[in-house]
Amino acid sequence: MLEYQGIRLTIRYCEQPPQGVDPSAWSPPSWDQALAHIPAKKHGSIFAKMLARQTILADKAQLRSPDHWNTEGETPDGKRFYAIKVDKIRAYGWFSIRHKGVFFISHFAFKKGQKLASSDANRVIANWRKFEEQQP
Repeated sequence: MLEYQGIRLTIRYCEQPPQGVDPSAWSPPSWDQALAHIPAKKHGSIFAKMLARQTILADKAQLRSPDHWNTEGETPDGKRFYAIKVDKIRAYGWFSIRHKGVFFISHFAFKKGQKLASSDANRVIANWRKFEEQQP
């Protein structure tokens, strides 16, 4: 499973590379879709900032709010899900109850407006159900 192990948390991605694909040569489809809305000359800096924020979250278990982090919505168990922010790109995710010490990144999205898009909320909830309600 594609993940990043930090000092305090593991960042785990809901989107995983297909069987037999080298994870270092793969990127989540939602990342590619979100970046398609950004000028190509900014891709490198956005990638570096997102990687840095995920590393800080994994090492410190928190990010500076509201500059780098927003509370976005509610999961079916009444807890919250969040967005790691870099310019107009968001990485939506939640702190797992079932998998101790894990922050799941549901998907990446280009944020078009101020409010959370219902499609993004629905996708987070579907991924939350898949990883938090699945039988062992």
